[in-house]
Amino acid sequence: MPAPARPREGRGPAEPFGFERLSVFGFAVTIFACLAAPALGPAMTLVQLLCLGAILAVRWRSLPSLLPAALPLLLLPTFAAASWLWSDIPAVSLRYGLQLLLTVVMGFALGRFLSLRELVLAVFVGVSIACLAGLASGRAGMSESGPVLIGLAGSKNQMSYIALFWIGSALCVLASGAHLLRTRIAAALALVPGAFLLVQADSMTAVVSGLVMAGMLGLVALAALLGRAGRLFALFAAALLAVPVLVALPEIERQAAIVRTDVLHKDARLTGRTLLWEEADSLIAQAPVIGHGYKAIWLGPKGKGLLARNGQSDGRAFHFHDTFRELMADLGLVGLALFLLPVAYAVLRGVALLVVAVDAPRAFAVVTLLTILLRVRTELVVGPFLIDTVLLYAITAALAALPLAAATPTRRSPALRRMRGRAPRLSPQAQRNPA
Repeated sequence: MPAPARPREGRGPAEPFGFERLSVFGFAVTIFACLAAPALGPAMTLVQLLCLGAILAVRWRSLPSLLPAALPLLLLPTFAAASWLWSDIPAVSLRYGLQLLLTVVMGFALGRFLSLRELVLAVFVGVSIACLAGLASGRAGMSESGPVLIGLAGSKNQMSYIALFWIGSALCVLASGAHLLRTRIAAALALVPGAFLLVQADSMTAVVSGLVMAGMLGLVALAALLGRAGRLFALFAAALLAVPVLVALPEIERQAAIVRTDVLHKDARLTGRTLLWEEADSLIAQAPVIGHGYKAIWLGPKGKGLLARNGQSDGRAFHFHDTFRELMADLGLVGLALFLLPVAYAVLRGVALLVVAVDAPRAFAVVTLLTILLRVRTELVVGPFLIDTVLLYAITAALAALPLAAATPTRRSPALRRMRGRAPRLSPQAQRNPA
């Protein structure tokens, strides 16, 4: 008797075209590699948009169900695009607002269509490609102490922050037992050039951010040794200890300024940033609620004097070195609130998820989120096609998708255990962002 013919594996109802089963991981790696190489110009932006289009095409059936989750994150870029209505340069505000919208969509798509483990690995692989290519290029830029290697980044500060993401993702890949041994060895080897790029860039903010990141990862590693009750107790203890720190914050800032100027011999005006902040405060006072329009300061008539006083001629890459002030000058208190609310939710949810369970991907997500937020008062972390912005919104979307309840193992009967090997494979559309 002939054996029954095996059914042919064809396209299911969720895969009418067949390409829906393709993985988005390769597109994600390409996006992060391009984000870490802004010096290559508009070609990298075009590649990012093509990869984003490919991801949305591959996961097109999931888009309607994800729209409600995306709406809170899309409010800020939508408001930025709408600011053309009151901007001095409406066409510019609309164009850059739409670019910011695409950037946020990119981050959301990566956060929801990749698991956290895949997101960490995509950051590591993509940034590794860009950083190694930058090291091979030998491209240098100027700093106060002389020329430094900036690779494919746009500046020494940008190079140091990209190196920071490289180190953070490498540490978490190295600590995760879910990855192959050769992948973890590669992550361990990447720590050496990553640390070199971070230190040689001559950016004190990046070095401090790196030390804080290492400290937070160490604390998370210690928290993994505690039970859930122990982590909850440690969290409440940390909150209580934070009260006197907040009370003494003005004195801490004063002493930090003394150390910066007298010990580290840094410019008391933070290389002109305090002057920029004074100008920003004056502009914010003129339109405190909805601002002057997205990018209307640096690319419009109001910014010409500012650019000239700072020795700049192109406002596209210049900013107030303060994300809060930049958003308030462009979009007022409304724009600042639309940025802070989802980010604050992501921080609280990330901490809650670490209380429930600790693993390397969650550690990367929460620590990277806090490291980016640590720089909001000295750098711009929200803008079109910035790696900080994509990571910020990818992590926010990923954390929002993770369940707060810990998964509890259930006993399976011998028959069910035998059936596990014959379980049908789920289509990519049926897969959600797992922990």
